[in-house]
Amino acid sequence: MVELYKKINGVFQEHASINKKAMACCQSFGYNGFKRMHRCLAKEFFCFQIELSNELFDKYRIKFDESAMEPHIAYNPMSLKEHLSQWDTKLANSIKVLGDLNKEYFNAAGVDCKLVEKALCCLVKKYKKAGRWYKRFEETGWLAHDMHYVDDRLHDKYKDIEGG
Repeated sequence: MVELYKKINGVFQEHASINKKAMACCQSFGYNGFKRMHRCLAKEFFCFQIELSNELFDKYRIKFDESAMEPHIAYNPMSLKEHLSQWDTKLANSIKVLGDLNKEYFNAAGVDCKLVEKALCCLVKKYKKAGRWYKRFEETGWLAHDMHYVDDRLHDKYKDIEGG
């Protein structure tokens, strides 16, 4: 089970890192709504890592290696278009990997991993959104006005979520 938890943590860790880096990239592109969204997602995946660590200890009395919480993942898109394309690919890959890991967890434990299911819901939701945004922006020729309109709506949404 420890190896399985490490693999699950690897996916959580990858998305905590990608979202942290995407947050900085989106801010540098001038998209503060996308920045806020990625900040919230970075926090969410970091919390998934903590919950996973707690679950490993509570169920198996094994302390999770804290050094596994900070990955070194290269992610440096040069535009919003590049970001959405790369993020979409990362999301699709992680959905597949977590689905497979959840099956493996079920075979070992006899039940699904609720935390993996929670993360999968998040990833699937963002995968749908990333695809929609990419398609929309393609259709409008990556028109800055349209991208900033979407960004403004995201900013308002995540400002409310963050309570600010």
